[in-house]
Amino acid sequence: MAPNAQQRRLQIHLNHLMASTTHHQEMLHDQTLGILERNDTSAATPLMLEHNYTRARQYGSNGVDVETLKAFLDGKYADTKERVRQTLAKGTFPHFFDYDTLHYQEARRVLMGWAKTFADELPFDLLNTLRNDYGRFVAWFEAFGHFNTSLCVKMAVQYSLFCGTLANLGTDRHHEFVKLGQRLQVLGCFGMTEKGHGSNVRGIETTATYDPKTQEFIVNTPNPKAMKTWIGGGQFCHYSVVFAQLILNGERKGVHVFLVPMRDRNTQKLLPGVYVEDVEYKLGLNGIDNYSFGFNNVRIPRTNLLNRFSDVAPDGKYICKFKTESQHFGATVGELSGGRVVIAGLGSACIKSCLAIAVRYGFARKQFGPPGKGEISIMEYPSHYTRLMPLVAKTYALSSALSHVREQYHHKHKNAEANALGHCLTSAIKVASSFHTLNTADICRQACGGAGFRAPNLISGFLRDTHVFVTFEGDNQVLLQQVAKYLIAQYAQAVKQGCFCGTILEYYKDGKVEFNGEQDLTCPKYQLYLFRTREIKMVEELIKRLRDREGRGEDEWEAWKNEIVFANELGLAFADRMIHEQFLKASNLCSFSISNTLTLLCKLNGLTQIQKALGWLVSNGVLCPNLGKKVDSLVVSYSKEVSKIALELIDAFAIPSQVLPPKWDLSDYTVTEN
Repeated sequence: MAPNAQQRRLQIHLNHLMASTTHHQEMLHDQTLGILERNDTSAATPLMLEHNYTRARQYGSNGVDVETLKAFLDGKYADTKERVRQTLAKGTFPHFFDYDTLHYQEARRVLMGWAKTFADELPFDLLNTLRNDYGRFVAWFEAFGHFNTSLCVKMAVQYSLFCGTLANLGTDRHHEFVKLGQRLQVLGCFGMTEKGHGSNVRGIETTATYDPKTQEFIVNTPNPKAMKTWIGGGQFCHYSVVFAQLILNGERKGVHVFLVPMRDRNTQKLLPGVYVEDVEYKLGLNGIDNYSFGFNNVRIPRTNLLNRFSDVAPDGKYICKFKTESQHFGATVGELSGGRVVIAGLGSACIKSCLAIAVRYGFARKQFGPPGKGEISIMEYPSHYTRLMPLVAKTYALSSALSHVREQYHHKHKNAEANALGHCLTSAIKVASSFHTLNTADICRQACGGAGFRAPNLISGFLRDTHVFVTFEGDNQVLLQQVAKYLIAQYAQAVKQGCFCGTILEYYKDGKVEFNGEQDLTCPKYQLYLFRTREIKMVEELIKRLRDREGRGEDEWEAWKNEIVFANELGLAFADRMIHEQFLKASNLCSFSISNTLTLLCKLNGLTQIQKALGWLVSNGVLCPNLGKKVDSLVVSYSKEVSKIALELIDAFAIPSQVLPPKWDLSDYTVTEN
């Protein structure tokens, strides 16, 4: 029987995960298909198939335009991503499979060496990019994230949190530190979270009291709960940007940010008044030197106040661009939301790595088969492809949404409304991406069985290291509330102005969501109609619930607290709508050669999100029960269609073989054992 297209692709992507850890089994070579098989299919030592992704053919065996799909995913920053891939493909780093076996102290030292190498390869000027081209900065992490999550987080702390805070909240007098930070000549950390306060930044207790006699701020940690904690970079940092309550003449002026020296740059010894604690071992990211630290009346120069929005004159006079402390606080924390976009970009890289491994394994791994015939690949079973293919579809959808959020974040400085929109979008994309990252890593681990549990096959490491994504750079449960509050504010604005034009809910016209087509669950436009209807109905329901509670005597704060669960569901509904909407737009505007491919993915992603929201859609009369009954079978059938081109979809991720367990060569299909 002649080999079909999918079988020929298996010749290219034969999975490394099937080799034996304990002994060599007899290898049988099927001369017709060129596929290596073994009797023992347990998880084990990688089979290495030589490959350089840049040599891939433009079109896969199923007629999928892989190169144009790659260009679609890379977007406007393809040059930056390609530069990073070239760095990774050099293979100049120590083999990182051994990294997880290191003691955490040794892992930290290894990471510092890697960080210096990557800093030398940074393909842009950091200060200019942070201020004027943040999307390029995020794109760097999207490509860089395939290598090592701990290293990426370390670079994010140095570049996004430390240097980014100096660039966005400081002025010219602080920008020299950004230039030094780019080259790692100055190492920094980000001192916001305290043992007693995480999400509630306004409640932090660290103080910075101004002394006009010496023109210095006295930074102090008043009690153990006020110690800064979970601070990445704490073991090696020379400086920290520290969030503290500014005190002038005994009066608190709210949270401000200061540049505080931590260690002598030459000796690495802690400076007087600085005391630290090592967090030590963690669930993951053990190459990150997380520390707690505090200050005992540490004096810093007046000019170490980051003074873009406010300043203190030598005589102690307070100068602020805003009328209220609340406005000042909002502007300050608003400048920090870019870190959420970085986490989304890094998560995107981790997702793609997990899927690249799991999907190829699914095609190579064989189990059971029809009576009297050979075994078939597990990817032929609906129970397998229905787990993985929706994840592939959502990964493509998130890529479109992330591109949109990057652009919106770039325009956040235009006015207060643009800043508020940027805060909403960065919160939503961070939540959606981090939940998807954790879910994808978990399902890919399960889909690979014991092979997924084995550390050298990488998925378990991604699962462990990305677990914290749902809580750092803003706890997802708190960020969802921010999204819900923004939607309520937008609704109130629309009611006040008499229409929804110019708001994020502008699709809502004359009290309804417009849709003129057929109720076809596989139509992306109808899917978008369902997501929009769910979102606007939930906005109105939340407003009604809050009013009802206040009518029963609850104050505004108590009413909100009691509706947080529903508010967070609204935040997730917004994320679903925004992601699907942006993917639909992108698939309509893309190159003709990939239009059908992206539309297929858009349909599957829409069906999967409808499946998750089915109870709400049916119970609230948005979707009739008879249509609702069809959703599950449609998800299965569309997952099957996507599985037919899954290898090409994974190829388009363009992940260098040097940062994946296997290597494969598309030019001659040679197979060698490592």
